[in-house]
Amino acid sequence: MTTALETKGSVLVVDDETSILSMCNDVLTRQGYRCHTVTSGEMALELINTMSFDLMLTDILMPGIGGFDLTEKAKKLNPNMLVIIMTGFAEDFSYDSAIQSGASDFIKKPFTIAELMARIKNVTLQEKLRVMSVTDELTGLFNRRGFFNLAEQQLKLARRNKKKVFILYIDVNNFKQINDRLGHHEGDVALIDTANVLRSTFREPDIIARIGGDEFVVIPVEPDTINTEVILNRLQKNFDKHNESEKRNFTLSVCVGVAEGSSSIDELLAQADTSMLEQKKLRRQNQLEKHG
Repeated sequence: MTTALETKGSVLVVDDETSILSMCNDVLTRQGYRCHTVTSGEMALELINTMSFDLMLTDILMPGIGGFDLTEKAKKLNPNMLVIIMTGFAEDFSYDSAIQSGASDFIKKPFTIAELMARIKNVTLQEKLRVMSVTDELTGLFNRRGFFNLAEQQLKLARRNKKKVFILYIDVNNFKQINDRLGHHEGDVALIDTANVLRSTFREPDIIARIGGDEFVVIPVEPDTINTEVILNRLQKNFDKHNESEKRNFTLSVCVGVAEGSSSIDELLAQADTSMLEQKKLRRQNQLEKHG
């Protein structure tokens, strides 16, 4: 797994000192990064609204929007963007304030090229480790830890806005039989295929995770706009389309349980799990009646 910066991503440098902008642009461009420079926080936000950046280097004290406020606003627009704060006033600098605003690290002016590249390498490594710790290695979805981190945030937001969290609990049908009959490699293929169908069904902001062997969960981020029947029909159509196009040695299908509310995530998961098990029971009964 690689982060965007490891593959020489895009960097935004924000400072009202043109000498800093020129130095950073020269260094980063020579290192293979795509570098953009602006002289104010306002200009930076305009760019972030229209372009995707992997890293922002920003000064603290600038006319208009300062570095802390810029970082906070920028992270709302692009939560995945890393931020390194540059400061020439170490005695007035609060590392806690930088972290609270959303920054990953800071560097004291004046700095050398070696110091700058070391800081970028450090935040890149830390981000890689963070991503690995919350990502399911097989499917690339969030793992159980990543899910709970994001789900708790979503729950707090829902409570604050007096809304509900909506959870879908998804279990792959006949997964044990796929593993036993076709082998673990085909079982892995089934899990990867399921993850891909879920990605194609839900939106990028939605929380999609694999929390167990063949168990997946999804939390759409705007539950007020959710129509359960529409979602389940779309999911079924996407699995049908997948089965028709991929021609696997197995037919991929899932059972889905749903729950909504503002209680704890554990309680909502338990409710959705119970709902899913009821769906599995109904599916077995229908199969018995069909073949009986």
